[in-house]
Amino acid sequence: MYKSVVRKVKLLSVPWLALWVLATLLMVGCTTTTTQNKQPVDMDKVVQNRLQLALGYMSKGDHERARDNLNKAMALDSRSPELHDVWALLFQREMEYEEAEAHYKKALSYDPKFTRGRNNYGLFLMRLNRYEEAYQQFSLGTEDLGYPKRAELFYKTGVAALKLDKLPEAENAFTRAAVLNPTLSFAYLELAELSFKKKDYPRARQLLSKYNDTKNAPSPRGLWLGVRLEHNIGNQDAEASQGLALRNMFPNSRENQEYQSWLKNEQEK
Repeated sequence: MYKSVVRKVKLLSVPWLALWVLATLLMVGCTTTTTQNKQPVDMDKVVQNRLQLALGYMSKGDHERARDNLNKAMALDSRSPELHDVWALLFQREMEYEEAEAHYKKALSYDPKFTRGRNNYGLFLMRLNRYEEAYQQFSLGTEDLGYPKRAELFYKTGVAALKLDKLPEAENAFTRAAVLNPTLSFAYLELAELSFKKKDYPRARQLLSKYNDTKNAPSPRGLWLGVRLEHNIGNQDAEASQGLALRNMFPNSRENQEYQSWLKNEQEK
């Protein structure tokens, strides 16, 4: 009787033991699968993080650590336009202009619609007095309708056009800049200067007033234009008032030196 009971218990225990072993194996299997099925690494995000680190080190003047992060980013994605743009900025700071330009060109060859890089390349060309090439880069950049700083690109296009004596193109670019961003004060000043050169004094005065309203503070260039404008209109009080402000507020400015020379010539007539 006793042996019979023991035999039955043993028979009943075997399936439960097997089930326990199977359950344990399944749990181990599940753990292994979870460990193996990790989330894939976002390589683009890693590259972007490296670029941000590089820019941060560059801002502190630590070019070696910046270069280290750029090299690590290169190992992940050597065709990244943003990466070559930052390389270009680094070489530009180090006055290695040929290397900088090579990286700007690479960035734009990998992505011709990389407008931020095109803007930086245009600024680079402006610093080297290569105005025609800068004008072309800025002009191409303005075609990007979704670029958040498109108004500034139009303004830079206008500045490059002025350097090339392309006055109609400059006026058009500054007008577009002011339309896209009505708070872009220097666009109004440039337009006021162009109107003054064309002897359209009422329009120049209107634009200079807009400039003063958006600038919220006098500037030597604005005051000097105001002096000449009011002189040609024949408003002597306004002319004297702006001349006095220019002399008192910006005594060491180039505009005040021009004003003093001009005033002396006027007095000698």
